Amino acid sequence: MSPNYDEISRKAVRYIEDNYNKYIDLLGSLVEYKTVAAWGGDDMARCADYLASILRERGFKTQIKSGGGHPVVLAEVGSGSKSVLIYNHYDVQPPDPVELWESDPFKLSKRGDYLFARGVADNKGNIAARIGAIDAIIDSIDKLDLKIKFFIEGEEEIGSPTLERVIQDNREWIRSDGGIWETGYIRRDDRLGISLGFKGMLYIEIILKGASRDVHSGNAPLVPNPVWRMVRLLSLLKDEHGRIYVPGFYDDIDPEFVRAGEELVKKMDTAELEEMMKDLGLKSFVGGVSGYEALRKLHLEPSLNVSGLYSGYTGKGSKTIVPSIAGAKIDIRPVPGQDPEKILSNLKKYLKENGFEDAQIVVHSMYRSGYTKPGEAIVRATVNAAIKAYGKEPSVSPLSGGSGPMYYFTNIAGTPMSGAGVGYYGSKAHAPNENIRVRDFVNGMKHFALTLIEFSALARK
Repeated sequence: MSPNYDEISRKAVRYIEDNYNKYIDLLGSLVEYKTVAAWGGDDMARCADYLASILRERGFKTQIKSGGGHPVVLAEVGSGSKSVLIYNHYDVQPPDPVELWESDPFKLSKRGDYLFARGVADNKGNIAARIGAIDAIIDSIDKLDLKIKFFIEGEEEIGSPTLERVIQDNREWIRSDGGIWETGYIRRDDRLGISLGFKGMLYIEIILKGASRDVHSGNAPLVPNPVWRMVRLLSLLKDEHGRIYVPGFYDDIDPEFVRAGEELVKKMDTAELEEMMKDLGLKSFVGGVSGYEALRKLHLEPSLNVSGLYSGYTGKGSKTIVPSIAGAKIDIRPVPGQDPEKILSNLKKYLKENGFEDAQIVVHSMYRSGYTKPGEAIVRATVNAAIKAYGKEPSVSPLSGGSGPMYYFTNIAGTPMSGAGVGYYGSKAHAPNENIRVRDFVNGMKHFALTLIEFSALARK
């Protein structure tokens, strides 16, 4: 006999409306852990232990695993025939520059309808909301025939360098009928943005060396300056329209992904991009693209970006030197079908052929792009639930413009993933004064609970 889904949904929504402040308090406890993955420290393990303890209080069986880096929390509850995996991360970005924060980044501050702290949008707000959503349906989990799993890692913000080991060691446990990725953001038109995939990542640092030490710039006519070589090297990587020069770069893009992705992109609203351009004070995007072409470039094409440059003296006043070293930090974001190891190999060969055989290349992170086909039950469940929670159809994109280690879950563990989240277009994730709106926190909690109920209903058909 099928459960009364309408009654379970009404009960869940009522619970959330009556109890959401309890989960704001939980969020307040989470943000006090200074879980900056790049810093490390005792708070990483302490936060993982805290998450495991609050999940155990709710009847979850928990384990703490490690692939050699920060701990990963694995937890499950329920014994149903259909399983849902929830991916989150408890690590956050550094709060710098701290002086630009209007309140302590590691203390939750409520100002009007807004909650401020590092991690409220990315990603601790989603953890707290999802725990609240599960509390709202936990009494019905057997009726829904569900098993719910949490996978909460602590290295996402540094490229998840040890994640693959945990995935490989726990592949069967991770494999599920559907999954929910870490995040989703409310757009300017009040629609939830759901990404069905994330680009991969190849984050490298290229280092060029000149003399054995910095020297007086009076010797500049004779001493090679690695900055000029770096300028030439970077000019070899892509043109002003964004086309990447590395041989074979575009060869392996999955045509099936592109065909399906183009259909989704055609349904997307371009107004969000126009607002983005205005907000950033831009006159045009790279290459002058707009409308559908801009959306296609953002959601279907790989990218290569210079994230940072360093060399010489950049302090106050002057210091006349020929620097001895120049470096560039570069993020390359592959799309489905592309192999970051092959891209790296081709890049090294290309640089060598152009006289940069001495370039030192340091790899900081590397993983493939993963995505889910739009017809999967978990995708349909998140879309149906979004209509109920927000009163509007969500905006579904084939890939986020950003990166995430979804490939390990979709391709290695074989779990289709969709999205949900409590952030909004002005959340300032990774920046000072990161924030979410209380109403989005509440609606995100409702959306997640309704997604689980919708998935149960679809699984029975």
